Amino acid sequence: MNLIEPILLGIIQGVTEWLPVSSEGISSLVMMNFFGKSLSESVFLSIWLHTGTLLAALIYFRKDVWNLVKNLPKYSFRGNEYNDLTTFLIISTLFTGLVGAPLLLLGLEKIEISLNFAMVLIGIFLIITGLVQKFGKKKKGFKRNPKINDSVIVGLIQGFAVLPGLSRSGLTISALLFKKYEAKSALKLSFLMSIPAVLVAEVGLGLLGRINFNIYSLVAISFSFIFGLATIEALMKVARKIDFSWFCLILGFLAVMSLFV
Repeated sequence: MNLIEPILLGIIQGVTEWLPVSSEGISSLVMMNFFGKSLSESVFLSIWLHTGTLLAALIYFRKDVWNLVKNLPKYSFRGNEYNDLTTFLIISTLFTGLVGAPLLLLGLEKIEISLNFAMVLIGIFLIITGLVQKFGKKKKGFKRNPKINDSVIVGLIQGFAVLPGLSRSGLTISALLFKKYEAKSALKLSFLMSIPAVLVAEVGLGLLGRINFNIYSLVAISFSFIFGLATIEALMKVARKIDFSWFCLILGFLAVMSLFV
């Protein structure tokens, strides 16, 4: 990499993470088309870029995170708002790992496919994301503590989002809206559940030696953090008001059409 590449990738991750458009899919498309990376290389680098936005999310949701930490010594399986939220995060992270780890390690890492086919694959997943957002939300919701069965469902969905093009936030938020959570609660739950999942993923990548800790990787996560922290509040408001399903559908269609160009 030259220095421009990690800066650009960090900015893309920092901005797109808060929108239901698959930051991993967009970063992977950029890396494959402009930086000559393979599909598996692009996916691992995209996951690494989430380190910056993970730190941004920790700062943005610091009150909720701190309350969760303070509640841990008196945690019980049921009982109050933070007990229920802790249970939700534990179970959703577990089921995310059960789905995501095999897909990542036994699937994407073992295959090397052509650029055109990889773009078509990402395009198909972007179209799926767009369709889910288009038809899977807009139900009237209400505020409530997260339920165990809901944590299983969104945890499984989050696991599949390791596939580039499937928007983690878009799919999990749509699932929570479908389960009749209010929009604000769905958005917060989606990003809170990303924190332990991304943390576990980053530790796993480090242990497997899939990330090179050098100046370029540090620059990438630094820009991901800076732009993530600078844009999170504004873009989360935008995400609640604007229908991004068309963006996913159009970008996915263009990626699929690349096979015929």
